[in-house]
Amino acid sequence: MGEPKRTRLIFLGFEREGVAQSVLGVIESGIADKSITVEDWAMVYKAPGGKLTVTKNTGTDPGAARGGLVGGGAGAVLAVLSGPIGVGAVAVGAAIGAVTAAVKDSGFKDHDVKEISKQMADGRTGIMIGVPLAAVDQWDAFVADHSEFAAADNQHTVDIVPGRTLEDAIDEYHRHEDDDRV
Repeated sequence: MGEPKRTRLIFLGFEREGVAQSVLGVIESGIADKSITVEDWAMVYKAPGGKLTVTKNTGTDPGAARGGLVGGGAGAVLAVLSGPIGVGAVAVGAAIGAVTAAVKDSGFKDHDVKEISKQMADGRTGIMIGVPLAAVDQWDAFVADHSEFAAADNQHTVDIVPGRTLEDAIDEYHRHEDDDRV
């Protein structure tokens, strides 16, 4: 497998689906008017009772844009989307490793997003966004100019670069969360 593209994966968690859809609309508008560069995005809603609804970016070229994304990003979203139950209550180690290995070079795949999202708390919605590291300043400025992003009750970012996999970033995140609970 080749090295991953230099990508920032951004995870936003929301208590209400409608708020997440509104933020996603802002993101899509930014993509359309070229205010931001996004390689891929996916939104996942887990209804009470566990039914998953996944909405994905259909505007990307699967060969170029998705081919370089680290699809294991779906695993890191668990910490953000699990909401009040917390990171400690979500058993993700093996699932993250399997997904990271299986989709390292293939973007946000429906199957993998759904499998990982089964661990989300019911009633939560999350948005996963892949931004090229070269375009992060543009993304940050866009977010700063749009107050809608403040509606996310959980946010997490990880940078995927050669020598630092998503699994490494998730392990670091978990260590940080464990230190904060002590």
